[in-house]
Amino acid sequence: MFKKISFLFFLSLFFWSFAQKTDSLQIDFPAKYKLKLASSQQNMQIKMLEYIPENENWENYSIIVTKLIMKNTANIPLETVYQSHIKVAQEKTENLDIKEISRNKSGENEFILFTAESDGYKDSDIPESQVYYFVKGSKDIIMCIAAIKAKKLPSEFIDEWSNIFLKSRIIK
Repeated sequence: MFKKISFLFFLSLFFWSFAQKTDSLQIDFPAKYKLKLASSQQNMQIKMLEYIPENENWENYSIIVTKLIMKNTANIPLETVYQSHIKVAQEKTENLDIKEISRNKSGENEFILFTAESDGYKDSDIPESQVYYFVKGSKDIIMCIAAIKAKKLPSEFIDEWSNIFLKSRIIK
């Protein structure tokens, strides 16, 4: 009897620990893009949400916004995640140009906002460039990306998405 109760207690504790909520980031998308949730995937380590305009599909989207939640990673330095991402991006793209826009100031939530512009991915002829926002929550690291099919990002796009990301709010 004791073994059954112990097993049930352990099992319920195990599932409870994995059922805990992740940090989330509330982003107010501009109405002009008419973004819809096009894909949602999740496993024990990552939750990924991808948004594209409502009348577009994976072949013809004009913009894609991705929110990636890396679960239980808040103990990892954000700089480590940033540098690792750059290293992987350099391996996968042609002529990558990274420009840091801003970082948190002392006492603020830790974040890094930057752009990545490239001629394209090595396995594709389609160029793509992005505005990135990495932010640390209380439990998770959240990576947000606004991407368009272009070698260079228009300055208006960078300003717009920088402001959108910086106005976002972490929800616990």
